[in-house]
Amino acid sequence: MARNLSAMKRHRQDEKKRLANRARKSTIRTFTKKAVVAAEAGDFEAAAKYQKVVQGLVDKATKTNTLHKNTAARRKSRLARRINSLRQQAQA
Repeated sequence: MARNLSAMKRHRQDEKKRLANRARKSTIRTFTKKAVVAAEAGDFEAAAKYQKVVQGLVDKATKTNTLHKNTAARRKSRLARRINSLRQQAQA
Protein backbone atom coordinates (compact mmCIF):
# COMPACT_ATOMS: atom_id res chain seq x y z
CA MET A 1 0.00 0.00 0.00
CA ALA A 2 1.14 3.53 -0.71
CA ARG A 3 2.74 5.48 2.11
CA ASN A 4 3.16 9.06 1.03
CA LEU A 5 0.36 11.47 0.18
CA SER A 6 0.97 11.67 -3.55
CA ALA A 7 1.08 7.90 -3.89
CA MET A 8 -2.13 7.52 -1.89
CA LYS A 9 -3.85 10.12 -4.05
CA ARG A 10 -2.61 8.36 -7.18
CA HIS A 11 -3.99 5.09 -5.85
CA ARG A 12 -7.42 6.67 -5.27
CA GLN A 13 -7.44 8.17 -8.76
CA ASP A 14 -6.38 4.90 -10.37
CA GLU A 15 -9.14 3.01 -8.57
CA LYS A 16 -11.79 5.48 -9.82
CA LYS A 17 -10.45 5.25 -13.37
CA ARG A 18 -10.36 1.46 -13.21
CA LEU A 19 -14.00 1.28 -12.19
CA ALA A 20 -15.06 3.78 -14.84
CA ASN A 21 -13.14 1.91 -17.56
CA ARG A 22 -14.60 -1.38 -16.41
CA ALA A 23 -18.15 -0.02 -16.58
CA ARG A 24 -17.51 1.48 -20.02
CA LYS A 25 -16.19 -1.83 -21.38
CA SER A 26 -19.08 -3.73 -19.84
CA THR A 27 -21.60 -1.44 -21.54
CA ILE A 28 -19.86 -1.97 -24.88
CA ARG A 29 -20.03 -5.76 -24.43
CA THR A 30 -23.70 -5.61 -23.42
CA PHE A 31 -24.79 -3.61 -26.46
CA THR A 32 -22.63 -5.74 -28.77
CA LYS A 33 -24.42 -8.85 -27.52
CA LYS A 34 -27.81 -7.14 -27.94
CA ALA A 35 -26.95 -6.28 -31.55
CA VAL A 36 -25.90 -9.84 -32.35
CA VAL A 37 -28.95 -11.37 -30.65
CA ALA A 38 -31.27 -9.01 -32.55
CA ALA A 39 -29.58 -9.90 -35.84
CA GLU A 40 -29.81 -13.62 -35.10
CA ALA A 41 -33.52 -13.19 -34.38
CA GLY A 42 -33.95 -11.47 -37.74
CA ASP A 43 -34.63 -7.98 -36.36
CA PHE A 44 -32.07 -6.11 -38.44
CA GLU A 45 -33.51 -2.66 -37.70
CA ALA A 46 -32.86 -3.16 -33.98
CA ALA A 47 -29.44 -4.67 -34.76
CA ALA A 48 -28.53 -1.57 -36.80
CA LYS A 49 -29.69 0.66 -33.95
CA TYR A 50 -27.59 -1.26 -31.42
CA GLN A 51 -24.64 -1.27 -33.81
CA LYS A 52 -24.78 2.51 -34.03
CA VAL A 53 -24.85 2.74 -30.22
CA VAL A 54 -21.86 0.39 -29.97
CA GLN A 55 -19.89 2.44 -32.47
CA GLY A 56 -20.49 5.60 -30.46
CA LEU A 57 -19.54 3.92 -27.20
CA VAL A 58 -16.39 2.44 -28.71
CA ASP A 59 -15.37 5.80 -30.15
CA LYS A 60 -15.86 7.45 -26.76
CA ALA A 61 -13.83 4.72 -25.07
CA THR A 62 -11.05 5.29 -27.59
CA LYS A 63 -11.13 9.01 -26.99
CA THR A 64 -10.69 8.52 -23.24
CA ASN A 65 -7.92 5.91 -23.78
CA THR A 66 -10.01 3.07 -22.36
CA LEU A 67 -9.54 1.19 -25.63
CA HIS A 68 -6.69 1.38 -28.10
CA LYS A 69 -7.70 2.80 -31.48
CA ASN A 70 -6.88 -0.44 -33.32
CA THR A 71 -8.91 -2.44 -30.80
CA ALA A 72 -11.82 -0.09 -31.35
CA ALA A 73 -11.58 -0.43 -35.12
CA ARG A 74 -11.39 -4.20 -34.83
CA ARG A 75 -14.47 -4.42 -32.59
CA LYS A 76 -16.54 -2.20 -34.87
CA SER A 77 -15.42 -4.13 -37.93
CA ARG A 78 -16.17 -7.53 -36.42
CA LEU A 79 -19.63 -6.46 -35.31
CA ALA A 80 -20.45 -5.05 -38.76
CA ARG A 81 -19.20 -8.21 -40.48
CA ARG A 82 -21.20 -10.42 -38.13
CA ILE A 83 -24.44 -8.48 -38.67
CA ASN A 84 -23.92 -8.36 -42.45
CA SER A 85 -23.25 -12.09 -42.65
CA LEU A 86 -26.40 -12.83 -40.64
CA ARG A 87 -28.37 -10.50 -42.92
CA GLN A 88 -27.08 -12.33 -46.00
CA GLN A 89 -27.93 -15.72 -44.49
CA ALA A 90 -31.46 -14.51 -43.76
CA GLN A 91 -31.94 -13.31 -47.34
CA ALA A 92 -30.59 -16.52 -48.87
